[in-house]
Amino acid sequence: MLPSDQTRFPAIEAVLKNDETVNLRPLTTADGEALAEFYANIPREAIRFYGPYPLDREHALLNASRADSPTEVVLAAETSESRIAGYAWYRWNEGAPTSVFGICIRPAYQEQRLGRALMTRLLAIAREIGPPVMSLTVQLANTRAVTLYTSMGFTPLREQTRQADPTRGFAEEPEYYMELKIER
Repeated sequence: MLPSDQTRFPAIEAVLKNDETVNLRPLTTADGEALAEFYANIPREAIRFYGPYPLDREHALLNASRADSPTEVVLAAETSESRIAGYAWYRWNEGAPTSVFGICIRPAYQEQRLGRALMTRLLAIAREIGPPVMSLTVQLANTRAVTLYTSMGFTPLREQTRQADPTRGFAEEPEYYMELKIER
């Protein structure tokens, strides 16, 4: 997210279902180690839902290094202890009409409406800076995510197969390709 857009869309507070307040803010280039700690705490059985993106230190440092990118918007949900509780992002190729979306929530913050809060903020930003369509893939087995995405306006356009990842021990499985038209 360009520094000028980070200024236009500053941090906001979100109150979760458990009454905890988190700070929804743009990811910064200084967040690499905090993001690595966040990734390290995603349980092995949940990592398959975040593929094909690796959740490792190297990827965390790379994500943070791109925080000022003109073709990415990344939000972090920061706790009062300055830990990342979740993050959501979308990125696109220059001039492309469609972006790709992703979200990851620390297990202790799932079912607390943090995903909805991050997505709501991200969609508000997308309405201002585009592009006009956001896309994602989600395994059918990830029913909580499918329910959330549908409730946020994403439409399943097709069912397809997520390829196996033998290096991480994940079998192929059915997934939806979903899109959301961003209304301005």
